[in-house]
Amino acid sequence: MFALCPDDVGVILTYRCHGSCAHCVYNCGPRWKKESMSPEMLRQALEATSIWPQRPQVHLTGGEPFLHFDLLLEGTRIAAELGITVYLETSASWWADEEKGVAYFRALKEAGLQAVLISCSPFHAERIPAIRTIRAACAAIDVFGAHRTIIYQSQFLDVMRQFDVERPTPLSRYEEAFGAEVAHRILWQGFGVISGGRSGYALGHLAPKRPAEAFARENCAGTLLYARHSHFDLYGNYLPGFCGGLTVGDWRELGQVLDDFQAERYPPLIEVLIERGPYGLMKLAREDHGYVPCEEGYTGKCHLCVDVRRHLVETGDFTELQPRGFYENF
Repeated sequence: MFALCPDDVGVILTYRCHGSCAHCVYNCGPRWKKESMSPEMLRQALEATSIWPQRPQVHLTGGEPFLHFDLLLEGTRIAAELGITVYLETSASWWADEEKGVAYFRALKEAGLQAVLISCSPFHAERIPAIRTIRAACAAIDVFGAHRTIIYQSQFLDVMRQFDVERPTPLSRYEEAFGAEVAHRILWQGFGVISGGRSGYALGHLAPKRPAEAFARENCAGTLLYARHSHFDLYGNYLPGFCGGLTVGDWRELGQVLDDFQAERYPPLIEVLIERGPYGLMKLAREDHGYVPCEEGYTGKCHLCVDVRRHLVETGDFTELQPRGFYENF
């Protein structure tokens, strides 16, 4: 199996969105700069995917890609021109005008978009009314058809309908309605929360915490070397798996990055994570950079990794810890 050979590459058009959702592994939100990928860079990112023998499918994402609709439309056209299977991901936070929303979907379909993934979660519904997700999903089904509309995760539609879908629903309402134990099971286990990004902090009360030593036998070789789902961002970072704030290299130099990984030449922090995992990274940070482990423990190995990296980005100079905005938006 070749290293860094994904089936699905996400192109992050912007890290900005309406939310700052508690489960976000990329720490997206409204405080990010109003920056987006240029059309030229977007073409370069899409063209770069041809380097793999089996070209991956591509999803256009964010942040919220609909904040830059013209760019989203242009990216769809470029992907269609290049013969790339392309879909988009959205939280539907932007959905306020039904007529405008349907027109957007139709324009994207005409440009060559093959599917829409609408993220449905209590974490988005804490920031935006769930009715936006519901209406956007219905419109997407009308425009693209049910077989080309993916609602992720659809089981939460029925859960969220138990509350007032016209208003945002604080996560505390789940504990009030179902009790702490059931609410924790619904929100953490039911959604399959990844403990990276801000989730280990914002949702840490929903999961048991373990000391760093509990993760001593876990490495990140599978995630970093063989992630089937990865991302290119607007700053040139190749983000493996769902590792927000951690780059294996610059996707604009993708050929060299792939050659290096095939030859097992890794950036220093990446090598530590591949061989010794977040616990090994913690030991390095403790011995060389004064990191102090959290007394209360961590919700998972990704939480441990992120906490260590938050310390390292302030105490050292590591090119792997990008983009910087990730570390400024907890």
